[in-house]
Order: sequence, then C-alpha cells, then structure tokens
Amino acid sequence: MAKSSRTPAQPAGLTEGFRELAAVVTGAGSGMGRATALALARHGLAVAVLDRNEEAAKATTDLIIGDGGRAHAYKVDVSRSREVDRAFAKIQKKLGPVGYLVNIAGIDELCPLEKITDEAWARMFSIAVNGCFYCCRAALPGMMERGFGSIVNMSSLHAVRGQAGRTHYAASKAAIMGLTKSLAREKAALGIRVNGVAPGPIDTPLWRSGRGGGALTKDIAERVKVIPLGRLGTAEEIAEIFVFLLSSHASYITGQIVTADGGEIMP
Repeated sequence: MAKSSRTPAQPAGLTEGFRELAAVVTGAGSGMGRATALALARHGLAVAVLDRNEEAAKATTDLIIGDGGRAHAYKVDVSRSREVDRAFAKIQKKLGPVGYLVNIAGIDELCPLEKITDEAWARMFSIAVNGCFYCCRAALPGMMERGFGSIVNMSSLHAVRGQAGRTHYAASKAAIMGLTKSLAREKAALGIRVNGVAPGPIDTPLWRSGRGGGALTKDIAERVKVIPLGRLGTAEEIAEIFVFLLSSHASYITGQIVTADGGEIMP
C-alpha cells in the first residue's frame, strides 16, 4: 500500500484552547498571580492585572508588554465592591469582554485562634472571600450574555486538612471551595465553568513572609520532609494549572478543586 503524503495531524497546543476574550487576574502583582498573568498573556489573551499594590501591578504589566503581550494594570482593593465594579467597567472598555477570571488575591497570617481579633478575622474574609465573590459577580453578567465563561478561584491545602495557627486563613479558603462548587452548579447550564486550585506550599513572597534567615531554611527543610516530591512548588507550576482549567482543554471539568501539593495529602 502506498504511503500517504498527508502530514499527520498535530495535537492542538494549549494556545488554541482560548477565545478572543480578556482575562482578569487578581493578586497579580507577585507570586502565583503574576505567574498566571504572564502565562495567560503568552497564550495570546489580553490580561487585566489587578492588585492593591499599584507599583507591583504595573511591574507585572511591564513584563507582559515587554514580552509582546497585551495587558493593563488596575489598582484595586478587591474587598471593596465599588472598586471592583469600577475596574470591570474600565476593563471592558480597555481590553474587551471578560471571558476568564482568576481570583488569587489574598493574605496570610500566623496567629492562634484566641488571639485573632474581630478585625483580623473580618480582614481575612473580606479580601479572600468577599473579593472572590465581588469579582465573580462583576464578571458574570457578560459571561451569561455570551453563554461562555471560565472562572478559577484560589483555595488552599489548608482548607482540606486544616492548619494550626491559621484558622481564619483555612476557614476563608474553605469558604472559597463552597463558593466555587455552588457557582459551578448554578451556572453550568449557561456555559460557564467554575473550578478551584488548592496549592500546598509554593515558594512565593507571600509564603516567605514572616520567615527569614535560618528560620526560613529550617522551615523549608521540615516542610519538605512530608512532601513525597521532596520540594516546594513553584508559582509557574501553579500558573499552568490555572491556564489549563481556564482553557477549552478542560471543557468537561467544572466544580472541581485541583489539589497541587507534591503529594502531601494523597489518600
């Protein structure tokens, strides 16, 4: 039998898994937020870089533009609904319809429960949970109108197993899991997918905050002992999970929480 001269079809790359819609990434001034914004821009998306630190947001935007991508920085405190709504209105005009949303903005704090003040508890939830809710609410009308949208929210390993000294942090991340699954059920029939990512220890500025010098080295050494892969994760590794879940390559995945922890809590 004569050999066909036809070139075998090549598998589509992840870049082909996106439509011409803008992406919004909160907490994009550093760490996993910055890595995710950069990754999405490399896949051809216009990226709205949201962070309460304006200089950090602009630094991320400069990296994207320097790499040939399209992005714009927005100084936004996601715990304030009016700021979120104003930002989304500006994004629509500047970058176009929002089809993708990544909620990463959050804070961390080590504190035993009996010493957590009302203000500290409220602050933790206002940024992580309220911020996620406000951004989802702002993005949904356009997604519903187009019958398409993809949202990924940041949870945490601590929401699954709990964490001594970080009760308010773990509780806020567990709330995000509930929000994610409920919203996924509510909007699935409208073509909108909602998923979450629950990372283990990832080597980012937020994770390193409050640790320094010998204490940091010791903390890392102790932590990796219980991680089968024997190391901390990287922001870039988590960013690729966000990108995959947002893309059409994950078109049959919704309401799921992907745990990326190097095997720390595998069954």
